[in-house]
Amino acid sequence: MIPLGIAALVLIGGGISAALTTSGVANPAPTRSLVTARGAGIKAVPGRGDLRPIIAGGQPPSDILNVIPVPQAATVKAGSATDNGIGLYDHSLSFAIPVSEQKVITFFRAELKALKWHLVTQGPPPHGTPGYRIVGQHPSSDGYEWELGVTVAPTAFGSGSRAADEPRGFTMRLFAVTDDD
Repeated sequence: MIPLGIAALVLIGGGISAALTTSGVANPAPTRSLVTARGAGIKAVPGRGDLRPIIAGGQPPSDILNVIPVPQAATVKAGSATDNGIGLYDHSLSFAIPVSEQKVITFFRAELKALKWHLVTQGPPPHGTPGYRIVGQHPSSDGYEWELGVTVAPTAFGSGSRAADEPRGFTMRLFAVTDDD
């Protein structure tokens, strides 16, 4: 009887020890809420749920999904998920939002900085594309640096091309930076 009791004690002790020493870095619990960053102007919500159309094969990793904010009023544009097919992971998703371009820009500047994204560029997109782009990088537990680019579609710029009631929007492009990029 004593050997069986010792074996049970060792088994229970080993399980407790393994549970206490397992690192939570690789697969942290999903973020259910985000603190809205000071100056963001729009309430932040976790992007994990909205990003489902571009989550594939365990990518992006949980620690990156946990630090992608979405403005509360944003909705995913149906059919906008795109696999850009470059490198390890490169996907885009577009959103509609009923606020001005400047409010969306202010939101992402504040939120990405608060969530420890290193902002690497801000300004007009290249090649004469209209709008405003913010690009941030964030390290991940998978050993890659991840890049999030947010391109905010312009509101009406005097041309009258956008109807007053047409939703404004932004596109998120998320990719893993590899040596090949």
